[in-house]
Amino acid sequence: MSTGNQGEGPRYYPSGPSTGQYAQYPQNPYPHGGAQGVPPGGDPQAGQHGGQHQSGQYPGGQFAYSPYAEASPPGDAEPRQVRRPGTMVGALVLLVLSAVPFLVFGVLGLFLPISKDMFPPELGLDAMLTQYNVTFDQFLQAVRLLLALVAALALVYMGLAVAAFAGRSWGRVAVTALTVLFCGFLLLNLGGGGASSLLVIAPVVLAVAGVVLMFVRPSANWFAARR
Repeated sequence: MSTGNQGEGPRYYPSGPSTGQYAQYPQNPYPHGGAQGVPPGGDPQAGQHGGQHQSGQYPGGQFAYSPYAEASPPGDAEPRQVRRPGTMVGALVLLVLSAVPFLVFGVLGLFLPISKDMFPPELGLDAMLTQYNVTFDQFLQAVRLLLALVAALALVYMGLAVAAFAGRSWGRVAVTALTVLFCGFLLLNLGGGGASSLLVIAPVVLAVAGVVLMFVRPSANWFAARR
């Protein structure tokens, strides 16, 4: 048993055959802030085993790993968005304007009535029809089919221009290839002059300017940054 004055700490007497008694421990040998229920010389963390392990801590203040712990929130840093240069806006406007005349011409040709008087005399339409042994109605069907193809190609051209404007490299390559083909065809079949030649040259100039704007330095850097 423990003896001593009230102002002193607990004392322990060893057990043995000389005393015939065994050491007894008070319920709380550390009344001033000690760990309750911890035997002398034992691990002072043993009495806190249940409380600490339930909270996910090991002795020494370390936290136990839990596979269900919440993942750390993602960083605030986001990939930097490259701003579209003004050259791409200008390229889209020029390319669309170059295709508008062909779209309008093709759509109107499908619905407006067409007669022989609408063809210029120097074309020699009657002689051509006689030479190939076709009627005017058959010729008119072929003309309307050609106009429908022109309108469809104009829409495709506009769609590719929009794709390039959206940053698609394949759109820029495709609209460039079509521009080379269309402009080459129109220039090779250009008439002697007059208003009809001006109507052909104007779309060619607009298309070429639009393609050039897609390959200047600001546009090229923008396409490279989007890869």
